[in-house]
Amino acid sequence: MVKREGWAAMMTVAVLGCSTAASSTGTDDSLSIGSTTTEASPKDTIGATAETLGPTTGLSEPAPTGEVTTGEASTGVGPSACGGDIAPGPTIVHTSGGAIEGEQLADVVAFRGVRYAEPPVGDLRFRPPQPRMCVPELAPALELGPRCPQVEKNAQGQVATMLGDEDCLTLNVWTPATGDAGRPVLVFIHGGGNATGGSDDALYDGAALAAAQDVVVVTLNYRLGALGFLTHDSLAAESPEQVSGNYGILDQVLALQWVQDNIAGFGGDPQRVLLFGESAGAVNTCSLVGSPRAAGLFQRAIVQSGSCSERALAKYEADIAAPWVAASGCADAACLRALSVSEILTLQPDGYPDVAALGQGWGPHVDGAVIPKPALMAMSEGTHNAMPLVIGANAEETAKAVPPLTVPQYEALVQVTFGPQAAMVLAQYPAADYGDDGQAAYVALTSDLKFICGARRAARAADAGQEAPVFRYHFAYDGYETAPNTTAAAFHGLELVYIFAGWGAVLPDPLEYEPNADDLAISQRLQSAWARFAATGDPAGADLTWPAYVGADDNGALLDEPPDLFNGVRTQQCDFWDMLLP
Repeated sequence: MVKREGWAAMMTVAVLGCSTAASSTGTDDSLSIGSTTTEASPKDTIGATAETLGPTTGLSEPAPTGEVTTGEASTGVGPSACGGDIAPGPTIVHTSGGAIEGEQLADVVAFRGVRYAEPPVGDLRFRPPQPRMCVPELAPALELGPRCPQVEKNAQGQVATMLGDEDCLTLNVWTPATGDAGRPVLVFIHGGGNATGGSDDALYDGAALAAAQDVVVVTLNYRLGALGFLTHDSLAAESPEQVSGNYGILDQVLALQWVQDNIAGFGGDPQRVLLFGESAGAVNTCSLVGSPRAAGLFQRAIVQSGSCSERALAKYEADIAAPWVAASGCADAACLRALSVSEILTLQPDGYPDVAALGQGWGPHVDGAVIPKPALMAMSEGTHNAMPLVIGANAEETAKAVPPLTVPQYEALVQVTFGPQAAMVLAQYPAADYGDDGQAAYVALTSDLKFICGARRAARAADAGQEAPVFRYHFAYDGYETAPNTTAAAFHGLELVYIFAGWGAVLPDPLEYEPNADDLAISQRLQSAWARFAATGDPAGADLTWPAYVGADDNGALLDEPPDLFNGVRTQQCDFWDMLLP
């Protein structure tokens, strides 16, 4: 391997599953500001395993309407039908879908590409997921499953590649050893604006975390974009509750149910399950905290750089679903299910993610059933799934997503974005406070508005609505080695490198990043805190002081090297946004 000084190529994975590009539609982790720097997704440099398909035929097409693809699933019942005659072993575990065989690695056993649902194709497209049927034969679980259908775009915002497969509902498990051991379980939901990303991303390999902390790590795929979140009257008419959309959230619910049903066989404790997500994965985590469908499926949650407020159905449809359906030319469910996957991916608005964008695209929305009310409201009222919670954001979330801006460009952008409120915004974020650097001013503005102040709002709501403890953090570490003329920043998703100890995912082969002493120290500190929280509901330990949150104090842990405590982060700015956007 060739060693390379610094993280020059870190920019290519800066959003860690949330690629940025100029887009007419923002996303749950995004703000369309016209011409933005485009950051390639981890696929571009890490070599993830999702299949890259041709530009014309696209991805796997759905089966004809009414035909359900079920692979080799059997409808038989009883131990024999479900593989009960297959002897368990160190790499063989019986699950509700049959026996599966993983791979013994140096320190853990890995089970990759485990199906937790029937393929959501044909008549199962745009429907809630169906549990995986029993398979009598021993099924290999040796390769990561394909990510769900999505596109990658070039610097001009044009579709460069279509990735994935509609048959994508798989998960992965890393465990120090199978069998009844009762280890804490950490379930991760990836980001990507609910339009991109997948559990095949090399950064999300759970082996290092599982081995270092003696925990079980689970990652999963869920449906994205229109396939995961489309609403339409004809789809709602098929539902007993008369709702549609939120299919990607229901995928996550089913995956969590699979964990409850099966994780004991992988050495995990189903009563000590931590759900943590980053970016759009954090948005979804918060939605699950607020959803009655997820009650009892996990016992702690960490919301990393994501909002806790879903749109009302009418606004969601006006923003994205109705324009998309109009572009499709479809008037009913049959037509929607007959569309090719490539057509679905390229219809506008496509909701492609941009970390700095203020608008929202595909994602969870209030439907009255899966999500009865916005999670922020549910938490403040105490009608959510109360549990120990950790909520936080990074110091310079949008640092890799905002292009260079002169002061006049910055001020013009604020004027266009905020209209009659622009003068107040500029008074709160004068370029002079940021060295007359328009880019720095806009990074501060968007990081506060989208992430830092949202974390305070969610922490306060949860603290008001539950007895279980809430913990807030502010991740400010920027001690990694940089390339010449590159400024380090605690940007969106950076903390994931340290939680997963994903050094091999930082630079493209054959380059290799060698972590420095501070990198290793904060990685150990974060891994230990996340594992302790999964085990006990308290992230504090001998290596990290972290008191429970008190809304009036706005206190928490400053995650840096060395760590510290805070009472208030960007308080004046967050007070401003609470006043301007109540």
